[in-house]
Amino acid sequence: MNMKKIALFSALALCLAGFASCVEDKVYDVASVSEIKNTVAYTEDDAVTVTAKISALVEITKVELKYKAGSESEKTVAMTGSKNEYSGTIPAAAVGTKVVYHIEASTEGNTMCSQEVSYTVGEVPIDYTGLALNELNGNDKFIEIYNKGKEEIRIKGISLQKDGKDVWTAPSAILRPGEFILLYSTDVQADHAEHPADYFFGSGLSAKKAVKVELFDPKGSSLDCFNLVNFVKKASASYSRVPDGTGDWYFTSATPYAKNANETSDKVEGLE
Repeated sequence: MNMKKIALFSALALCLAGFASCVEDKVYDVASVSEIKNTVAYTEDDAVTVTAKISALVEITKVELKYKAGSESEKTVAMTGSKNEYSGTIPAAAVGTKVVYHIEASTEGNTMCSQEVSYTVGEVPIDYTGLALNELNGNDKFIEIYNKGKEEIRIKGISLQKDGKDVWTAPSAILRPGEFILLYSTDVQADHAEHPADYFFGSGLSAKKAVKVELFDPKGSSLDCFNLVNFVKKASASYSRVPDGTGDWYFTSATPYAKNANETSDKVEGLE
């Protein structure tokens, strides 16, 4: 009787060991999907890049990003990568569109689906307050705008007025922290044939008289203003903020597309 019990126990133990081994093999065959992140869709121009960490003890045969934008049917984008870091891109969609996505990572015979993630296009507002007028030059006919903030800014739709008249509206572009936008007057466009066509403002600019230049966000709120109401003397080169983006205005040498000269002996007077 005791021998039968021992034999039965031994058989049961072997069976359980075999079952545990099968479960373990299946677990090792399945990919792991973690650290899912996506960039922000601020506007209808922004495609969204999705990244994830994907690993497995066996070969990963396929990684797909499956997404559904609004009422559209589900679509699939192949994700590519190396060293366990994979990425794929969801195309741009209209503002207000809710996009739901998940990742499917496949090994031989197994597919792991991640949790669903969602975002809404335009849900995160753009902070334009990092933009500032930085340098004006009536001799070489240019205006410089600077990103003094810590975040990149989608500039599409920001605009410039000179003496109360619209003279420029920004195209779709990104201005990163510490970067500049350089705008030339259309009066000197022939002298700057290599300059991008979208970065000319439609008026002149003089160093010999009062002038008001104002920067606006896409909704028409003023971001910055250079308002020289009392003309005192001609600028030999530029009116510049020192330090860039935040300082007072000084007469300095011209530094287009670059950090302003640290010249603070001659402050601009007559500003409102």
